[in-house]
Amino acid sequence: MNKKEVFFKDRDECSEEFTHITGNITDPTLKVIDELYGAADVLSIKNAQKHQRILLALSVIGTLITMAFLLYDEAELHGLILACTVMILFLFYIRKKADNLDCHRKYIEYRVLAETLRVQFFLSVAGVQKQVKDILPWFIRQGLPWIEDILKALPEMREHKRNPIINFWILDQRTYHSGALEKAQNKKNRDNRTTRIVIAITIIAYIVTLIFELFIYAQNPGNVDVNAVRAILKIVVGTMSAVTLFTSSYYGKLSLTYTIKDHKRMIALYDNAEREISKKGETEEILIELAREFLIENSTWYSYQTKNKPDLVF
Repeated sequence: MNKKEVFFKDRDECSEEFTHITGNITDPTLKVIDELYGAADVLSIKNAQKHQRILLALSVIGTLITMAFLLYDEAELHGLILACTVMILFLFYIRKKADNLDCHRKYIEYRVLAETLRVQFFLSVAGVQKQVKDILPWFIRQGLPWIEDILKALPEMREHKRNPIINFWILDQRTYHSGALEKAQNKKNRDNRTTRIVIAITIIAYIVTLIFELFIYAQNPGNVDVNAVRAILKIVVGTMSAVTLFTSSYYGKLSLTYTIKDHKRMIALYDNAEREISKKGETEEILIELAREFLIENSTWYSYQTKNKPDLVF
């Protein structure tokens, strides 16, 4: 099956209730767009949740392998080499499972479809005759032609009545991005805080190690188990490296820096659109330009998210 057929198959097999752009839709064309949006939205969210669980599992197991091998080597807990072997096999199993589920691709491609349909819905409600398929960025046309095929198959509005759109497009979406920005910044702050703590502990461990080695060199005490102390210090530093491995492999795959910038740009875009509308009204030119910029931002999001496929973590 091609990607479009897979989407419709996933839609037909989905048991969850689909979301809606807005309620009380009477126009048959808008109903079609809303139903497709609801399916793409729900399926994207479901696959995003699967993708994040897989990233978390890969990161946790990769970190545990590091810790187990560290203790095997430094604490001479030789039985942990068997645990390493089991976890490595489990790591490959999860990676294979991720490929079979195809959740990363579905998450980002269905999101692009959902957002594209949402823009088409807004333009149709506003009475704009220009179709989204005519202003799609070239990147999406080339990279995701199946989405363009779905847009081309949409029925056209019978009547192009002008309806105010600022409240449930511009203002509502700006509110969404403000909330999403706060959540992304909280995750980024958590990642930064963990990194700072790890660096601080690592530096302290190195200083303690240096002082200890100088003390051993100068005093050469016979009542100190030098190897045991060295093993403890190595385990502390190794543990910090394992924590860094986890944060880089999990939070790094969330592209928080890019996501934060995206939300800020979208808030600025909607602020600018609101100012223009307050001066000139909801003109077709302003709405088409807003839709075009939104689609470009959507394609940018898709571009960097394609790099966040689940990978083996060692």
